[in-house]
Amino acid sequence: MTETLVPPQKILAVMDDSKMQTALLSAAALAEQHNAALHVLGCVEPPNDLSLIARLSEQKPDRLLDRLCAEKRDRMAAHLATHLPGHKIVPQVKMGKAFIEIIKHVIDTGCDFVVKQAEPLSGIHRLLFASTDQHLVRKCPCPVWMQPVGASCKTECVIAAVDVDLTDAAEPDTLMSLNQRVIQAACFVAAPKEARVLVIHAWDAVGEGLVWAFSSDTNSRVNADRYINEILDDRHRAMRHLLETAKLDLPTTSNPTLMPRLIRGTPEAVIEEQSRELAADVVVMGTIARTGLGGVFIGNTAENIINNLECPVLAIKPDGFISPLDKRFGTNGA
Repeated sequence: MTETLVPPQKILAVMDDSKMQTALLSAAALAEQHNAALHVLGCVEPPNDLSLIARLSEQKPDRLLDRLCAEKRDRMAAHLATHLPGHKIVPQVKMGKAFIEIIKHVIDTGCDFVVKQAEPLSGIHRLLFASTDQHLVRKCPCPVWMQPVGASCKTECVIAAVDVDLTDAAEPDTLMSLNQRVIQAACFVAAPKEARVLVIHAWDAVGEGLVWAFSSDTNSRVNADRYINEILDDRHRAMRHLLETAKLDLPTTSNPTLMPRLIRGTPEAVIEEQSRELAADVVVMGTIARTGLGGVFIGNTAENIINNLECPVLAIKPDGFISPLDKRFGTNGA
């Protein structure tokens, strides 16, 4: 039996040194909306040439690392005082690879939602993830909300990207559950008043050409149209069933308007175009890699979509996903 996604109870805001602090403000607003606890974490990665720096500065390596952590903590405290005055939050600083320390904090503390500013690659303005963010999206066990530099904190227009084509899915129940979790997460982050959640499915009639090729000349157009209509009717039925099921598991406090849209095209093209045309504040989508699930945004498809978006992305894992960094289950891969 799969578990539904519940509203966040412990939210982790990953702080950087930017002046805007959009991730921090979004995390704080989400925590207030759901009466959740707010954790604040900063990470310091040791420089690769630490030994050389220590030798030339005549300092012990441990002493230099302690100073880096102290300076990071002071900057975080200053940002908290500026952006969240009155909040009694003690920032935590961890030393090590950022994605590993973030995931370890999630596992150790039970945080169930991460908000982080994306780190765009040099010279690229879209949400093209740097290595840290790619690892985080792939391996963090809880939802991860990535926000590009300069993103808005508002969540009035939210896209929930789903795949209702269960026909060829290797695990249709798991796919259905992931779709529901995507919709639930979209409702959780949507603004409490006047928000729209557009549930979008990208569909295509991949066999249309074959119907044309193997039909008689007089019936080819009619048969191709019939094929397309049957595919579309099936997706409409699946979408209605998905929304009816998802609504049953939504708490009364998360009740934005759900607006289904079926649009023909590839997921990469449809989600990018819709996010731009609708001026979406966030796109919510399932992201998994090599789990045997058919019909879901898997691996490269998910990352292609993310890397073509200009708006924030909320990445959702399927129920039962175990991080490769979770030692409780005998996994320690990075």
